[in-house]
Amino acid sequence: MPQPSAEEALVAYRKLHRALLMSSATTWRDLDISMQQLRAMFFLRDEEEASVGRLAELFGFGVPAASLLADRLVRAGYVERREDPADRRRVLLSLTRAGLRLVTDLREGSQSVLRRWMSSLRPEDLAALTRGWRALAEVASRHGAVLENTPV
Repeated sequence: MPQPSAEEALVAYRKLHRALLMSSATTWRDLDISMQQLRAMFFLRDEEEASVGRLAELFGFGVPAASLLADRLVRAGYVERREDPADRRRVLLSLTRAGLRLVTDLREGSQSVLRRWMSSLRPEDLAALTRGWRALAEVASRHGAVLENTPV
């Protein structure tokens, strides 16, 4: 049996990528928030809680614009705001359950689909896939790609 080429591997990768996109298409298609709002939600997921001022700093715009961004997310039910008990002038933002669920679904949805698909593989195929991904990750790390703590 001839060895598969890199081009054949890329064709298989593109098919897998398309299947992953199709599996999460409804979540992304039905999403009615801006890219800035989505970025703010991912930031709040990582930080757990942040002030409106910190959000403004992150996006590089003024506090009033950050406050409007936060207002939209609060109205959508994805973010809650509360006063900082240590400084009543500061407003703290955090994700609501709905916001956390959405961000988690978007960030980890493809992993759960992949996990389900991989559980259907024969053990020897899963071992081969694991070896291949480890080898590719090693090559990527030698070429300067950041692999540690990178969310998928």
